[in-house]
Amino acid sequence: MTIETNRRTIVVGYDGSPAALAAVETAIDRAGPDGHLVIVHAYQMPADYTGASYYSAMVEDASQYATNVLDDLERACVRLVTISHERDLAVGSPAAAIVRAFETQGADEIIIGSRGVGRIRALIGSVAHEVIHRAQCPVTVIPERMVDRNAAEPAATASAV
Repeated sequence: MTIETNRRTIVVGYDGSPAALAAVETAIDRAGPDGHLVIVHAYQMPADYTGASYYSAMVEDASQYATNVLDDLERACVRLVTISHERDLAVGSPAAAIVRAFETQGADEIIIGSRGVGRIRALIGSVAHEVIHRAQCPVTVIPERMVDRNAAEPAATASAV
């Protein structure tokens, strides 16, 4: 529990993927009705474009897109209205932003989704891998294949009846 109160604070990484949505749902369950979520969405700007005449327009577009991703989340996850939450839009590495939010908020845990983009990506690093190794707290990772399997189970059960 956070030091100031008895409420649980959970940092959730959100990128718009089904696994990230499952992470938000899991965080709502774990935080409980008095809990607080910090929903982190990070985006990066390619350094190659720094100084270009249209760089500020690119930054503005990226910021608007990030805001839209979180707006879409609030529409898709109606349970968010049942819990205290805040947005954390960050420019930079997603893993660094998630860990920084944990440290800043004095959170109790981190929950993130993993898209499982394959072995090659795992070799060069994934957000989930980096968060697990940098965070000084429990980290729960929801793999997208688990979300896909859970979504298929009710359909399989319904067709078997």
